[in-house]
Amino acid sequence: MINHLIINEFLKIIFRKRTYIGFLLIIVLIPFIVWAIDDGGTALEKAIYGQLSDSFFFVGSLLNGFLASYLILAVLINHMPFLSTIVAADIFSSEYSKSTFRFYLTRPVSRGAVLLSKIVIVICYTTILLGFFFGYSLLVSILWLGTGELAVFDKGILFLAEDEIFYRFTIAFLASNFVMTTISCLCLFISTVSRNSVTPIIITISIVFIGTAISLIPIDFFDSINPYLFTGYINSFLVAFNEPIPWDHIRNLMTICILWSALFLSLSFYFFINGDIID
Repeated sequence: MINHLIINEFLKIIFRKRTYIGFLLIIVLIPFIVWAIDDGGTALEKAIYGQLSDSFFFVGSLLNGFLASYLILAVLINHMPFLSTIVAADIFSSEYSKSTFRFYLTRPVSRGAVLLSKIVIVICYTTILLGFFFGYSLLVSILWLGTGELAVFDKGILFLAEDEIFYRFTIAFLASNFVMTTISCLCLFISTVSRNSVTPIIITISIVFIGTAISLIPIDFFDSINPYLFTGYINSFLVAFNEPIPWDHIRNLMTICILWSALFLSLSFYFFINGDIID
């Protein structure tokens, strides 16, 4: 039964235009950014070298596809929460607006099974969208600018060998996926108690904005609670490019995100199973 529900939910999002908004934005925007990075490569290299260029003679260029991908991820990752909530916000409201929940409840299928199928779809969509973001950024950047060592800032300039860069990007993707999945679970929970698709997105993005602001304001109280907020880990994918990789930080990220996701999903089950479907 659950397999049929998942397939049914999958077919629903396949035929919704808004499902492809995030993918289309990524497809259009990333080549433009790569072109801009290529066009401004000289100024970018001067910013990276800084005062080192006065003391050392550099051969070759640091500008390559890996650096471009790193910069794209660093700039755009804060916008991914909005894109990852598009399906989660609509997956319940569309049922309410079309009155299909009443049809569901006349069939021998439990509310819990219906909700579980939607959770699976939301998590899969978030993972696929983020994976496409990472993969497409690397593909376009490498085809345009080639490969080479990756220069990042970690207590100075750190050069990462080409043979370990994909490993680093994989860790960055996994870390980011935990955070984005948690944000999608939050939006899913809000959508279980909302009758439209706009409210869950607005509330979710507002929570992310407030949480991000807390992580940036240097106040002792905020510093004490920030490690327990999933919003404080949105940019944590950058630690995958540190040397050594701070595995303790990544484990904390995973633990906090799993706990918050479990809370949001538990609330989703409670409100959806016990709520009145009147539409």
